[in-house]
Amino acid sequence: MTWHMDGGLATRYADGDLDATLAASVEAHLLACAQCRGLLAPQVPRARLDRVWDEIAEAVDSPVPGPFERLLRLVGVRDHTARLLAAASSLHLSWISAGALVLLFAVLAARETTRWGLVGFLALAPIVPVAGVGLAYGRGVDPAYEIGLAAPYSAFKVMLMRAAAVLVTSALPAFVIGFALLGQNWTVAAWLLPALALTSLSLVLSRWFEPAHCALAVSILWLAGIAGTNLREPSLAMFSTVGQLGYLTITVVSGVLLVARRKEFS
Repeated sequence: MTWHMDGGLATRYADGDLDATLAASVEAHLLACAQCRGLLAPQVPRARLDRVWDEIAEAVDSPVPGPFERLLRLVGVRDHTARLLAAASSLHLSWISAGALVLLFAVLAARETTRWGLVGFLALAPIVPVAGVGLAYGRGVDPAYEIGLAAPYSAFKVMLMRAAAVLVTSALPAFVIGFALLGQNWTVAAWLLPALALTSLSLVLSRWFEPAHCALAVSILWLAGIAGTNLREPSLAMFSTVGQLGYLTITVVSGVLLVARRKEFS
């Protein structure tokens, strides 16, 4: 290599005064010539180099938003709020897909085993959102737990936002799968109020215990009730009118307690 840059050419390149063809030739030469890189370095202002490097580092280090985060941004949710919500493991596409798959198998069983299958689907559907909410926040299960504590949101607000997001993402597949494969009647949606009741109850209990433990406890309690009313033959007693009113009452009372004690969740 016999050609090298001189001081004037280095200054013009640093100032951006070269035409595109000559600039491209200089850049190709700089890749292989340490001598010319050393000549050029003093010509570029340090502040400019730092700014360019910061932009590169930010672009490389910034995590790629997942499908749920991109969807939140698309509907108008602010970037930082979408990132805080999407950090929950139960709002990842893998978790949502796994929940939908479980419900699909439950629905297929309901179609093949008549009344026992229907009871199984109605018993399982409320647990999916409860489990998701239990894993959506709290120490040990939230990868962004420390960041959430430092974010300009109260712990109560983060908890409610994630719980609402999990409920929506869990309920939609359940509704679609249920109505598509089981027919359009009220029994297909009889799990909704139990799901709201169990979820709101686990949120209230998380004031004293870890959210995942609360979700597990109310799920076990729910399954015990289902088992107790179906010992001899399949029964929809847990989904009767009286039962639905009870679940509505639990949901309302839990909501009132959550709002009244919201400062204690911080």
